[in-house]
Amino acid sequence: MHLSIIAAAIATLLTAGISWPVRLLLAVAIGHSYGCLMYLAHEILHGSVVKNGALQNWLGGLCMLPYCIGPEHWKAWHNRSHHCHTSQSGRDPDSFGNVHMIMKVPLAKFTAKLAPGSGYRRSWLFMGFWFSFHAMVTLFVHSKYYQYWNPARRRRQIALFFAKVTFWGAIAALVGPTQFLFIYLLPMIVANCVQMSYISTNHLFCDATEEENDPLVNSLTVSTPRWMSWLHLNFGYHVEHHIFPYLSSKHAPKIQAALKEHYGTRYHEMPLGQALRVLYQTPPVHLSRQELVDLRNGAVFSTLGPNGELPERIGEVPVPVRPRKRNKPDSTIIPINPEVGEPQQRRAA
Repeated sequence: MHLSIIAAAIATLLTAGISWPVRLLLAVAIGHSYGCLMYLAHEILHGSVVKNGALQNWLGGLCMLPYCIGPEHWKAWHNRSHHCHTSQSGRDPDSFGNVHMIMKVPLAKFTAKLAPGSGYRRSWLFMGFWFSFHAMVTLFVHSKYYQYWNPARRRRQIALFFAKVTFWGAIAALVGPTQFLFIYLLPMIVANCVQMSYISTNHLFCDATEEENDPLVNSLTVSTPRWMSWLHLNFGYHVEHHIFPYLSSKHAPKIQAALKEHYGTRYHEMPLGQALRVLYQTPPVHLSRQELVDLRNGAVFSTLGPNGELPERIGEVPVPVRPRKRNKPDSTIIPINPEVGEPQQRRAA
């Protein structure tokens, strides 16, 4: 379906004399389909569509062609690093980390200023470019530091990236810069927004989880209209996905019902629009497990509470912000009674 939409829109752009407003609408349609193909690639490369590994790579690679991401790159970045180390500073490539990492890694300090909630004007551009930019960061920086592959395999992944870039460069040379703007550049801004509207809300204002990987603590499901959820392959059901990453997303509503019944308010869900507002009102860098901090002014915010309490400002620390000292008590989590499934209070006094 999406390949048909992309092909029809590109054919119309190349062959018909149409006005700029119509061209913009076609660019949006192409970009949305690029984004939906990425959702499909996500499902395929988790093994929930086809089981044959070679077929997964071919289909996933085709779906991710607009982003210039290779299937093995995605599996290492998303399936292994993100899922196995969710919200763990440094290890999770999709986290902006904690203050300790910001002090030690110049790139982390730079990217934190681009993030929603950082307070910098540049953060308002985040949705339109971050997924494509972050794919390059994971390939050229994170994969080397955390040794996704041996040197030979890493060189092959980089070569595949440049092969895909060359493909799009050839398309640009063939159709000309104006047509390429509507066929690829503007659609990729839309595609990035399609991806990041979900991805950025799924973890960033939840608790950091350095010692355990608990999706009820570090993940958030975002709700959308039923038609949108269907169109985007239930990607908003993110708590469900982190518990059963290799299960088809069509089963996500049933998993959600079971989680709500078993865990009650410990299960976190929020409408997508509200989650985006909270995202831009909350800093992206962790001061401690249950604290986020604004690096500009030292304002400290709580993370999403154990019963879904919204993040709020709870204090401040001196600037420049420094990590919490390890010999001082951190925000303490009250043990949960497994039979009740609810904590007695949010934090210890």
